[in-house]
Amino acid sequence: MEKERLQEFTFRVTQASRTELIVIMYDIILSDTKEARRLIAQGDTAGYERELKHAGRFLNELMGALDYQYDISYELLSLYSFVNKTFIRACVSRNASLLDAADKVICGLRASFHEVGKQDTEGPMMRNAEQVYAGLTYGKGSLNESSLDLNGTKRGFMA
Repeated sequence: MEKERLQEFTFRVTQASRTELIVIMYDIILSDTKEARRLIAQGDTAGYERELKHAGRFLNELMGALDYQYDISYELLSLYSFVNKTFIRACVSRNASLLDAADKVICGLRASFHEVGKQDTEGPMMRNAEQVYAGLTYGKGSLNESSLDLNGTKRGFMA
């Protein structure tokens, strides 16, 4: 994963609620499949496989987080299993067109969880994360982004 994508997802995770975390995981999977397509088009099969395995790890995390006391978890499991099998077939055959079906399923789930997330009022999971304020300063030949800890507290996830 490129440094810029990693930073974007890291920032989003620090500000995310429970439902938004699921949306972020879907976004990571979609980002990985997009990158895998780009890499296989360039002939980089190792990179293609690496991106699909990364997407598969996030998919496995989603599968492991299912709560089977709710019936919808069984439906989600079958969709996740289909996507996982598709990733495996695409990796083995090195056929990126197989990823279209997986992306369609993930996009549908992402849209659903995004709508549910609009109703989630719990706030961010990380209560002691660094506050980020929008703004850039100009340095000599570059733009600099800085943040301030106005509360004077330690930051990070507090269990």
